[in-house]
Amino acid sequence: MSAIFQKYYFPVFIFIIIVTGYWDSPIRKIISLVFPLFIIGVFFIGKKFTSRTTTPVILISLYILICLISALFAYDVFNSLFFFLRILIFFLVIAALYDWMNDYRKYILTIRSIVLSGLILSISIIYSRFFGTVIVENEGAIRAGGIFSNVNSAGFVLFIAIIYAFLMYLEKDKKRYWLYIILFLTALVFTGSRASMLALAVSVLFYNLRFKLTKKIIIICVSSLLFTILGFLLFQDKILSALRLERGLSARQILYNIGLDIAADYPYLGIGLGNLKDVGPHYLVTYPIGEWQKNSILDIGIQSSHNVFIETAAEIGLLGAGVLILIIINIGLRYYRRIKKVDPSDKNFYYLIWGLFMGILVRCLFESNGIINRGWITADIYFWVTYVVFLRSKQFKIKNTQEISNY
Repeated sequence: MSAIFQKYYFPVFIFIIIVTGYWDSPIRKIISLVFPLFIIGVFFIGKKFTSRTTTPVILISLYILICLISALFAYDVFNSLFFFLRILIFFLVIAALYDWMNDYRKYILTIRSIVLSGLILSISIIYSRFFGTVIVENEGAIRAGGIFSNVNSAGFVLFIAIIYAFLMYLEKDKKRYWLYIILFLTALVFTGSRASMLALAVSVLFYNLRFKLTKKIIIICVSSLLFTILGFLLFQDKILSALRLERGLSARQILYNIGLDIAADYPYLGIGLGNLKDVGPHYLVTYPIGEWQKNSILDIGIQSSHNVFIETAAEIGLLGAGVLILIIINIGLRYYRRIKKVDPSDKNFYYLIWGLFMGILVRCLFESNGIINRGWITADIYFWVTYVVFLRSKQFKIKNTQEISNY
């Protein structure tokens, strides 16, 4: 394999898998299946498996095993086995990414691929908002997804792109990344994704915990709060319309209840991965809600529970949901402990990783994707790319060569 190909194939994969996330085309299916299999093949060729058996590896292996057992006893066995294979391929791709990202240049190229995908998506959203196709909600709010047909997923990609653009700013100290952040933030607002905007706010909050609570910080926070209140009073109608608060969480609450009821009826192995869309309607028709609301949900389809923990419990059982929680807790503790141990000059980097983790975690209370969701690589890859960046960061941080500083 040529040195150039070896250097670029993973960033190219990440970029393409993101920007084609909602292509309804056979090309997308080839990209999402053949490219990962190629990466896994490269990973396995000539490898001597000497990696340590860490707690996350054990927990992930247990999670995969539970997915397999659940699939064998699922509502639709073949459908669940298909999603099991997707999850298996997903984690093998992440293992391959860790193996590939063995120097600083590859680390930077990976970050840049995510920033570039955010740039393409944000431009498409802004164009779509003014010149293309938009979604008009019942409350009158206008939302745009650009090249993504799902505006919430578009918002999530932009949230991640903002964090990674700031990470590039920390690494390179180039002001153009602030322009990217402003562009991404504008596009994020146009998506109207409340969960992703909340995730960004949580990430910013936890990142700024690195500061001591000085008078300057207090003044900035109080001033921001006052301006926010003033803006809300002046533009209350428009803000409420954009946030779609009149609708509340009623539709999501129904999906939560469906997931919880399924988990209660199938607590051990769930209904199997990917079967919520078939089983969910049987529960929906029994609920004492209006026919118009039932039909509205059925027209869209019950694709998820809009909560990663509820959906996991419904599809692979309470044990599977418990293992997922343990995976998240273990990774979160690793992030937090690194903050306590690193040199003060590196704390910005690790607080940003910690903030991103908390933002994704909060978002997963309202969306099912973002960590592990049936091997949906377009949405779930960021959480694990960030974990790989974290694991590899120690060896990059101790390097201080001229080659790296000039790259």
